[in-house]
Amino acid sequence: MTRSASPKLRAYLALVAAGSVAGLGLGSPELVSLVAPFAVYIAVALAVDRAPRVTVTVRPAPDRIVEGDELVVLVELAAGARAERLELELTPGSGALAVRDPRQALLALGPGERLDHSWSLVAERWGVHSVGVITARTRDRFGLVVYELPDVQLGAVAVLPRLEHLRALIDPLELQATAGNRVARRRGEGIELAEVRPFVSGDRVRQINWRVTARRAAPHVTERHPERNADVILFLDTFEHSEGDAGGTLAVAVRACASLVSAYRESRERVGLVSFGGVLDAIGPRLGVSQLYRIIDALLRSEVVFSYVRKDLAVIPTRMLPPKALVIAITPLLDERSIRALVDLRARGFDLALLEIPAEPFVDPGATAASVLAHRLWLLRREAVRSRFIALGVPVAQWHDSDPLQSAVATAAAFRRRSGQPVPR
Repeated sequence: MTRSASPKLRAYLALVAAGSVAGLGLGSPELVSLVAPFAVYIAVALAVDRAPRVTVTVRPAPDRIVEGDELVVLVELAAGARAERLELELTPGSGALAVRDPRQALLALGPGERLDHSWSLVAERWGVHSVGVITARTRDRFGLVVYELPDVQLGAVAVLPRLEHLRALIDPLELQATAGNRVARRRGEGIELAEVRPFVSGDRVRQINWRVTARRAAPHVTERHPERNADVILFLDTFEHSEGDAGGTLAVAVRACASLVSAYRESRERVGLVSFGGVLDAIGPRLGVSQLYRIIDALLRSEVVFSYVRKDLAVIPTRMLPPKALVIAITPLLDERSIRALVDLRARGFDLALLEIPAEPFVDPGATAASVLAHRLWLLRREAVRSRFIALGVPVAQWHDSDPLQSAVATAAAFRRRSGQPVPR
């Protein structure tokens, strides 16, 4: 606890000093007697002053909230002696956390009294943010001395991206050998009926359909489709992004990526993540809730990192992508390195779908004729990139943050059906 003079004490001291100097300099005892009561008041106040025993305790708060939710910071105040004027102030550590309540509060505590006070902060953007600092100060009963308590650090909170509800997803072309919820085209041990056919040498006795056998007087067996799952890799492009007053492509891309991770996990698919940018990072596909939080924690650290990586570097190591995996690329299509990497994945035979986060809403075409022309050429180049992927058989769907993500996913799934791509097997 630090002790300092209040503005009131400074004013009184200045008045006493000015009156004393003027009285002595002018030889006027009246001026000295005029400021003498103030000097006596200061002396008595400082003599009887005692430091207030105030403790500020922060109650535990959630360390994870969802974008748009409220975080309540609750503090418990206890005073061992009377605190006439206790000032509390919350200073947010990040601009992504907006304080709804007044940041400053003025309270009074009696001896042994306890009091609770709270602030509500709204998470306006995903990420890991510092909650802030609580500053507490109090004054003596005469208002001459200010006691400032040690600052209380509130730690950090992880703001998870807002998730979109998805009813249908992009189906992979290839399924894995592990059990899951998807019905494979191949036949084997499973639940879904494939066909009933006559018994041939090599069939198992357990496959015999006794009802059909009795009805047709010849042995028949039942074949079924096994239930398999798929490996889904989310490819997050962090090489470059476009940003405006209302947000940016990276914020929208992370929100889309988190929603897809959650939806595929609920479908019991093995989900992984590849972050391709200034730093190449990968999380292998797995099942379970722990994998969901592992990927979301990685998404919270996503940022555009300046890199000296060559513009012609466009290869993702094979070990980062399991075979037969569905790769869903979430990209603004702004950097040539990401575009080349995706074309390379398609050339290597990977099942690829592209979810584009349009950068056009965040780009100002300008006012001059030259800037408008450059903007039109840029739009034409972006359209050429999309056409290139469509010619390679890659579904391309755009998602604007104001629209449901389900519409973009449905567009990619419809492209697969129109192009006659095979069903999962």
